[in-house]
Order: sequence, then structure tokens, then C-alpha cells
Amino acid sequence: MATTDSIRAAITARNTQFAKAMANKDAAGVAQCYTADGAFMAGGSPSFIGRAAIEGAIAGFIAQGFTKYEVLNFTAYNDSGVVGVQAEYNLSHADGSELDNGKTIQLWKQEDGGWKIFRDCFNSNTSE
Repeated sequence: MATTDSIRAAITARNTQFAKAMANKDAAGVAQCYTADGAFMAGGSPSFIGRAAIEGAIAGFIAQGFTKYEVLNFTAYNDSGVVGVQAEYNLSHADGSELDNGKTIQLWKQEDGGWKIFRDCFNSNTSE
């Protein structure tokens, strides 16, 4: 099994590749940082699934002038009992009328004998 240090080093190297591709306005290079079945889950739109879709989405960001990418800090969870979940959600009024819909990535871990959300990040699919 890989160590947390080796995982951190590999992720740091891939983030450097991502940043260089963004700086070079290379959407295809950015897309290569994702798995073939990867999901790019930006706010204000549905998820982009697969490298071709991700490349198109990144090209749109680059066209808007987003070319500097910097990871400020990160935590790598390795063999720590954490489970990752990708999901879609709807938020509605009690009468059933929809307020929002989007996607989420959650990390879960066991506490007090049951699974609980440890980290939660979500993005709305609506642009408002």
C-alpha cells in the first residue's frame, strides 16, 4: 500500500501539472489530470463527465481568463476509514416545489457506532 507521504507527493506533482496546463491555456492538458471517467463538478451547471467534456468545460474557464491555479493546502486521507460519496441532490419546499438541485462530494466516517458526514462540499446546478 502507498504511504500517505507518497500519495501527497503524487497529488502535489499532478496539481503542478494541472497548474502548468492552466497557465499555458492547455485545456487538454488539464483534462489529462482527470481519470477517463472523471467528473468536473463546477457550480452553476451540471457535472461534466469524461475527459472530452471536462476539456470543453476547462476551455470555457480559460476563455474567461481563469489561467492561474494554485492549491493552498490539502489533506490526504489514506486507509483512515473514510469513505467518499458522489451524489446529486434536490432541495424543495414542503409543497414539493424545487428550490435548488446540484451535486455533492461527501466524505463519511464512523463515529458512535454509525456512519456520519465528515466533510461535505456541494455545488448548485443553477446559475442564480
